[in-house]
Amino acid sequence: MDLTNLSATEIVVQATIGVFMIVNPIDPVKIVIFNDVVARDGLNRSKAAIKIAVIVFCVLGVVAVAGRELLQLFGINLGAFGVVGGIVVALMGFEMLYGGASSRTQGTVEAAEAEESDPDQNGLVMPLAVPLMAGPGAITTVITMSAATDDGVALVATLAGVAIVSVLVWVGFAVFGDWFSRLKPTATAMLARIGGLLLATIGMQLALGGIRTFYES
Repeated sequence: MDLTNLSATEIVVQATIGVFMIVNPIDPVKIVIFNDVVARDGLNRSKAAIKIAVIVFCVLGVVAVAGRELLQLFGINLGAFGVVGGIVVALMGFEMLYGGASSRTQGTVEAAEAEESDPDQNGLVMPLAVPLMAGPGAITTVITMSAATDDGVALVATLAGVAIVSVLVWVGFAVFGDWFSRLKPTATAMLARIGGLLLATIGMQLALGGIRTFYES
């Protein structure tokens, strides 16, 4: 993503949108799992939501900070990773756009099946926080966005975006969990398609920015 002509606020907004669309705390599958675990274990809804939000922030925050160093350690060109990562993010966006549901890259279907087959597992940490929220798709997005510039601006913006999304995760589960779980399938599909369109656009920007970085390096 070419961030050179964007203000700090614009960078944070794009980072927040990108991370939010992948984490997708308003996905009905995630809301249902959360409600089931809270009811089953007699947990405090707000405290359980805070636990999930903290885990998501820690996982994605560490990835954002260490992502560039890991790429350099393995000798991976940042521009090349930006291209591939951007394409992956764009494909997830297209999947949401045409499918009207969360991307399978996050393991939504598999995690939901695991929760059903083993109802005695914790549920909040596995599979809800990881990998349903801080999963492969979110990790790829965060690394790609945080490594988009060499001056640290993208890293700070991505961390800010992760922090904002983590707060939204808490609010979504603690306050609007029941409301979102009652949304009609057509409404959730429409929201997913809108999010997919935004995510596909951000992914293409990441890929184009990666091409520029590759040829300038």
